[in-house]
Amino acid sequence: MKKFILIILFFIFTLFILPVRADIIPLSSKSIKYYGIGLLNMPKSYVVYQYPYTDSKILREVNYESIKKSAIVNTIDMRKVSYVAYVPNQNIALLTVDTNPGNDWYCVFLDQETGETGWVYNPDKEAFFTYRGLFYKYGKKYGIRMFNDLPKDKKVLYAKEELNSQVLEELNYPKFISFTVIRGNWLLASVNDMTKQAKVGWFNWRNDDGTLNMFPNLSEQP
Repeated sequence: MKKFILIILFFIFTLFILPVRADIIPLSSKSIKYYGIGLLNMPKSYVVYQYPYTDSKILREVNYESIKKSAIVNTIDMRKVSYVAYVPNQNIALLTVDTNPGNDWYCVFLDQETGETGWVYNPDKEAFFTYRGLFYKYGKKYGIRMFNDLPKDKKVLYAKEELNSQVLEELNYPKFISFTVIRGNWLLASVNDMTKQAKVGWFNWRNDDGTLNMFPNLSEQP
């Protein structure tokens, strides 16, 4: 009985006293399991259907304003929630897209753990991003960050856009990463580390299988 009471008190403390982390940005390579073909920014309210027409079965009705008050914003493992990135004060709520027939309907991943999908309608032509487009829109403005679980051999700057080119720098504690251009799976990056000296070289931002090694900041960082 005593243990049960302690669990309840801990839950109440976590829910109401600890600060709520309103923003969700993937911090590790394990955060995104299903990458699809890109990302779709959803409005504050939308409906998820079983098939791409409005008289099919409704799977979910979503209002992300209410999500700010739920435990979802404290979830660390993003595979267990719908949004791969969520920054409500910027009106950003990104779902990964599996397929897009080109008729304003998108098949999106509803669960990064199970791969569950559903269909959403979004006529906003600027709501869909390829990953490259997302990096250009937000990474150019706010910078980017490496995933925190990258192996050591991935945290390097190269002289050319090739894995077998000269290694210019091993990045142990990068503080801020900006870039000027993207070529394929490579970007020309400028990295500030603890020495406060900018290091410039090519970074392998995306792997051949489409998985990412980093993600753009979606708002200005404190």
